[in-house]
Order: sequence, then structure tokens, then C-alpha cells
Amino acid sequence: MRKATKLFLMFLVAGLVFGIAGCQPKTPEEEEIVDFSVLGGWTDGGDGVYTLNTNTAAELNVSYNKGTFPNAFMQSAEITKDLSVYKKLVITVEGMGSMLLRLETKDDTPAKEVGLNVTAIQGTYEWNLIQSSEFLAKVDRIVIIGSPEREASTGVLKITALTFSDDIADGFIINDGFNNIQSNINEYNGTDEVFHFNQKYESNDEGIYVITYAGTDAQVAYDKPAGMEWAFMRTRVQGDFTDFNYAVFVVQGTAGHKLLIKPNEYNAVESFIWLDGTEQELVIDLTKLSLTEKNAITDFKIFIAAGLAPAEGQLTIKDAFLIADYDFEEPVFITNEYNGTDSTFALGNWYDGGDLVYTITPNANAFEVDYVKKGEWNFMYALVDGDFSGFAKLEFELTGQENKTILLKVESPVGNKEQQFTFDGTKQVFTIDLTAMTQAQLEQLNKVVMFAVPGGLGSGEFTIHSVTFKNADYQVTTPWTSLDAGVYTFTGTSPVVVDYTKVEGQAWSAMVNTFNAAEVAGLNKMTLVLKGTAGKSVLVKPNDMGALEQVVNFTDDQPVTIVVEAASFSKLVLFGEGGTAPATGSFEIVSITLTYVPVEVDLTAKYSFNDKWVPNLATVYTYDFQTEKTVVNYTKTAGQDWEWFRVVFDAKDVAGLNTLTITLKGTAGNQVLVKPNDQGSLEKFVTFTDDQPVTVTISADQFMSVFMFGAPGTAPATGSFEILEAYLSYSKDLINTWVENDADTYDVVVLGSLTKVNYTKVAGQEWVFMKTTVAAKDIEGLNTVSVTLKGTAGKQVLVKVNDSVEQWVTFADDQPITVEITIPAGITGVILFAEGGTAPATGSFDIVSAKVFFKPIVE
Repeated sequence: MRKATKLFLMFLVAGLVFGIAGCQPKTPEEEEIVDFSVLGGWTDGGDGVYTLNTNTAAELNVSYNKGTFPNAFMQSAEITKDLSVYKKLVITVEGMGSMLLRLETKDDTPAKEVGLNVTAIQGTYEWNLIQSSEFLAKVDRIVIIGSPEREASTGVLKITALTFSDDIADGFIINDGFNNIQSNINEYNGTDEVFHFNQKYESNDEGIYVITYAGTDAQVAYDKPAGMEWAFMRTRVQGDFTDFNYAVFVVQGTAGHKLLIKPNEYNAVESFIWLDGTEQELVIDLTKLSLTEKNAITDFKIFIAAGLAPAEGQLTIKDAFLIADYDFEEPVFITNEYNGTDSTFALGNWYDGGDLVYTITPNANAFEVDYVKKGEWNFMYALVDGDFSGFAKLEFELTGQENKTILLKVESPVGNKEQQFTFDGTKQVFTIDLTAMTQAQLEQLNKVVMFAVPGGLGSGEFTIHSVTFKNADYQVTTPWTSLDAGVYTFTGTSPVVVDYTKVEGQAWSAMVNTFNAAEVAGLNKMTLVLKGTAGKSVLVKPNDMGALEQVVNFTDDQPVTIVVEAASFSKLVLFGEGGTAPATGSFEIVSITLTYVPVEVDLTAKYSFNDKWVPNLATVYTYDFQTEKTVVNYTKTAGQDWEWFRVVFDAKDVAGLNTLTITLKGTAGNQVLVKPNDQGSLEKFVTFTDDQPVTVTISADQFMSVFMFGAPGTAPATGSFEILEAYLSYSKDLINTWVENDADTYDVVVLGSLTKVNYTKVAGQEWVFMKTTVAAKDIEGLNTVSVTLKGTAGKQVLVKVNDSVEQWVTFADDQPITVEITIPAGITGVILFAEGGTAPATGSFDIVSAKVFFKPIVE
């Protein structure tokens, strides 16, 4: 009873709730049929086995101890309602044990029953009764047997739904006779301080593990052929494991083979040892699991010669038990802890990944590494802890054997980044660009990993001279060019003295420095220091973009510093006394520094700016800012053909937002030009043909401004139009992310913004699919997928999101069809099935567009 009470309290704290599956729409005739719950009014069948802790219309919470009554039961109150109108019985249960649920009748009609395994993880079943109307009309009681056919069995059942419904079963559907109760199981009695379960082993893969018993020992002979590297055996367990913190296996087996054991699929607590032929202990620390996860343990999976095949040998399991406290020598792994303030951070404390492949020897300030691969993905690693979001790169200074490869990787629980390099036999510096990772990933980095000869076998050696997190301060020293010959001349490299002489007609003559793209990749902050003559000026135009330009006016001989932030930098354009000619003078470029500053990007943000428009000339454009729209009125006179108004964004407000959406409404025949970033390649003309709104969507790496022109290129002109919405958001374009899942089935060709798919499926390939390879960090928090397809009339494509929600597209003509699917929990992946369920089949279709974005959910 002590453990049952504790488990019940745990359930109350956990508060796990899963909703009952949604209902189908009802016809008017069905409106009077209401769901019928059988909770409340339950009683023990008379053997005193069941203790009803909670017995209400909302919950039936029961603990049981079977004693000598293997089929003792409890029963509902008598049912007088006619159940024949219902189509399913919804059962929501959690706890520990199992139960047989039986529908009994008021005459001699045989009962119907289902058997359910019950764990601490709540589950909902929908018993399909749509063909059982005649039977349901006779049902007058429900009977439940905990742990059927078992004596001395204990358990806890928490039932929060036992509801008859007239909706069609559409969740986890079960039918008459369903039974997932485990029979070959080691059951804990709930009282012993140690739970021994060294029996009832079974091979998951037929013929791989042959298991016999000699006294209390389990003896395993195994013979794993090629391709069965991860074949396993298991032993099943059941009980309240709340008080247990360790699982211990005492073993002796074939030397050189790896033994890996894990409870359920809990990879986070799996443990392994390398067998050496003597008696050894493998200990699994369960303290990392929650109480709910402990009680949900249903088996221990045992992988002998894990990851290796072919492999042959023997293993004796002398004991296997759960215990609360256990003394064992836990391996010590030193974590490289960053203090959060130093400008650089170097790593040491490297370890083999557990496969005994890498021998790592400290040598002065370096590490000498020798390796003999046992598998394709054996690795070594260093543990790290701290907030690394202030760093821009991780530099590896290594020396390796010529033409050998190495894969370098940084890992976090929310995303990883990796890059492969090739050694040339000399000391080299390899760099992982951290600016491509999210701030959340950099804040949670926990491991740096190296794979020698990734994806292959072999042996070799390399030297780790240093592995260092660094800022990416980059001093621009590349040469300057005068765009008009002879106007600008340059002396020195750092600093650079600039002399200029502009004649009439050269008011906007400029000089330019084009950066090395590889060296400045990911750097998003420019610090420019200039020094000049009082009264003179320099126009600074990063990336040759007007939205970023600034004017430096010199007032004395002291240096002037300006700072510009952008998603990236490609060049810098300077104008000595921009807009003035003739002009002569000089100034000094003291320094140009590019750095990386972390940017917190909210991929779900929507930045509206429809009330922030500013006219270039207030005499041309006027606004009426209303709640739902902005009305723009313009009057242009001769010479004002290209007069504009605009919004200039603060880089911090719109960081990471890459999609511009503007919806306009105007008079038929009139025209408006939308020009983001004052950049011709992004501009779009909108010509109104009727009184219907027109939506313009434009994608760019970043948005610094939006210019708009009423009646572009025309003056004089008078008119008005409405801006119904104007906002920036984030969307991930799935172009260039599509690949086939099965070889030689889908041929994906990217033609500009269009993706063309040709497919050929042979018999047996009815459900082969293609998929996206988009990185999780790029769609974190996004909840909606929009896919626009175009294909041959009569053909079909199945769109499936998160491998759970699907929608068919049936082509009727040559017009594109758009599918939009929203999943509140977020998008994890998209797959497409051409003519799903049909093979052989051949054909083609076009992916006109495909993107993932965030869509607010209206309750």
C-alpha cells in the first residue's frame, strides 16, 4: 500500500492529460445523442482485492493486490441506458500493471473484452464498436480484472475516461479481443528492497541469441551475421520502480565485445562496458529519469557485441537487479567550463567515445591521438559547459596524415553543426562558423566531437595543437579601388590615407573595398574609425545600400567612430564630400573592424509597420493612419516622377526576419512600386485591375528599408491607395532541401524557384517518398507548412507533415493547388508521396513553392 499511495500522489503532481480524439460533425438527427461515461459507482467484486482510492464521475483510481485470487474483479454500477446508439468506447488509463476490460450482458450473450497493458505514461484507446449495436443493447455492466490470471500481483489503475460515444473511432483504435498485456514478464511485488529479474529473456531477432539457464545464471550464445549489428535480446519487467535508482547486471563474456543495456528507449541512461572475459558489473544510473519514466520501464534491451557484425561469442548473466543505493566506481569525465567572460576559451580533457578506438596522449601543450577504427562512426569528444553565444567561431589547429579526413562537430540538445575537412600533412587551422547557429544552441553547447575517417574504417594518427572558441574580430586590410580613375589615391594599409580630387560632374564619385566573402562570413557588425579635416565630410555606404548609409561630418581633428549592423557585409563604399564637386581633400581610414554579435531571432515574430511610413517630401505624400489600414494620398508635379516614401527599420527590431508581406488596394489602372532595401532586384510593380486587394510577398536575407512609389515614373499624377497590411516575418523556403528517401525513385531538379520532380516506382514501392532535409534550427517554433503543387490531371500527391498529418492533392487541370497544414506543436518534417499507394507508377509534378512559417492560432 505504501508504494501505491506514493504513485497516486505522483500522478496528481505530474498532471498528465491527453485529450480525447476530436469528434466528427453531427447531423441534426444525432444532436440528442450525448456521450455516456461509466465512471462513478464502482465496487469490489467481493474478494477484497481492490481499494478504490477515488471513485467519482471524473476518475476511478484503484490499487489492487491479487493475493490468491487470479481473476478477482471490480465492477461498474448497473447500466440501464441503451448503449446501442454508440459507436466506440474511449478508455484513458495510466498507472502500473494491466487490466482486462469486459462488457457483460444481461442474458447469456458472450461478453466482449480487451486486454490493456498499463504504464505510468497515460494512454487513450478507442474501442471500435460500430458493428456491435445489437450486442451493446444487451450490455448492463463493465467488469475490470487487474493483472488477469495472475496471483500475488499488485498494481495501480487511474482511469480518467471510460466513455461511450457516437463518434467513429479515429484515435488509437482497438477492436474486440485486442490484448497487449505482456505475459513473459518479471513482476515486482512492490515490497522487496531488491528486485531480481535475471530470467525470462527473449531474443528480439530470431536465431541471433540462444538463451539457456544453469541454476540462477542466464547463458547466452550469440552468432550475429553481417547487417545485424544492433540485434538485441530483452527481459520484460513490471512494477512500481519509484524507489529504485540503479539497475545492475553482473556478467562474464567474450573479451573485446561491447555490452550495451538500456531500459525502454531511454538512450540518455543507457550504459555499456567492454567485456574482458572476467566477471564484471554493468550499472545503469536511473536517477536521471523522472518518477513517471521510472514507472514506465517495461523492459531492458541488451545489445551484445553492440554495433559489431558479424560477431560470435558467449555471455553469462549471473544476476540482474534493481536497487535503491549501490556503490560503484563511476567514470570521471572532466568538463571544460567557460567562465562567461574570457575573450577566448581553449579546450582540453579529451576522451574516447567509449569504443576503445582513440588513444589520446598529452604531449606538452598538445594531444597525440592514435586510432584504430572498429566502426564507421567511432568518435572522441570533449565536454563543455557555459554560454558560448558570444563566440563567433571554433578554431581547430591540427596536424594529420595527408589525404585523411576528419569530421568536426559541436553539439547541443537543441541542434548541432558539423563540417568535414581533409588533412594535407602540415599544421592546419580548421574553423566551424558558430554564427550559423541559434543563440539557444550556443547557450546550451555541451560537447565537441571528432570523427577520424568519418563513415569509414582504418587507422592513423593526428595531433591536436589547440581547440579554441574565439571572437571573429576581422581587420579589413584589403585594397581600395577608385571607381573613377584618378579621383581617389591611397597611401598605406593600416591606417589608409585617402586623397581625393573631384572635378565637375564627379559629385558622386566613390571608392570601394570588396571583402573576401569566406573571411567575413557571418560577421554582422562593422566598426569604422575615420579622421579628417574640420568642415569636411565622408558618406559611408556599407554593402552599397542606401538603407545603411551614414554621413560623417568632421568637426575637429579627433577620430570619429560609427557602428553599422547588418546580416552580413560584402563591401564598403565611401564618398569624399558626397554630392559635392568640384572638391579636394583628404581623410584617414584609421580602422575597419568586422565582428559578430549574437542576435536573438524569434522565428515566430511578426513585425508590423503600417503606421511608420515617412514621406521624402510631405508635399507629395500624405497619410491617413487608421486602425485597419493606412490610406496614402499623393500629388506629384512635373519632375517628381520617382518621388517616394519609405520605412527604415532598426536592425535589432527586424533581425532574422526574411519575408515582407504588403497588401494593397487601389483604383483599377493605377500602379504602385514596392522596392525593399532600395534594391532593384527586389522591387515589384503592382497594377490594380479591380477593387480586390493585391498581396505582395518578397523574400530577402534581411530588410533594412521599404520604399514605395505611387504612379512610379509618372508626373504629374494624383491618386490614392490603401495599405491594408505591411509586416515582416520569417519563413523557411524549402527549395533545395528535397531529396529522395529510396534510391532511384524520385529525381529532383531545381530550376530557379521551381522544383521539378520526376518519379518512377516499381512494384512494391507503393509508399516510397521524398522528403525535406531542412535543419531543425531553421524551423524551430514554426507551426505551418504551405506547399503549392502543379501536376497532371488525374494524378495525386500525398503531403504528410510530421509523419502524422496528411492531405491529398488531386490534380484536375494545369492550375497549381496549395495545401496548408498547421500543427500547433511545431513542424519537424515534410514528406511527399507521388501516387501514394500505387505501384508501378511513373510521372512528374512541380513544387511551385514550399515554405514553413509561423501562423498565430486563434482560439
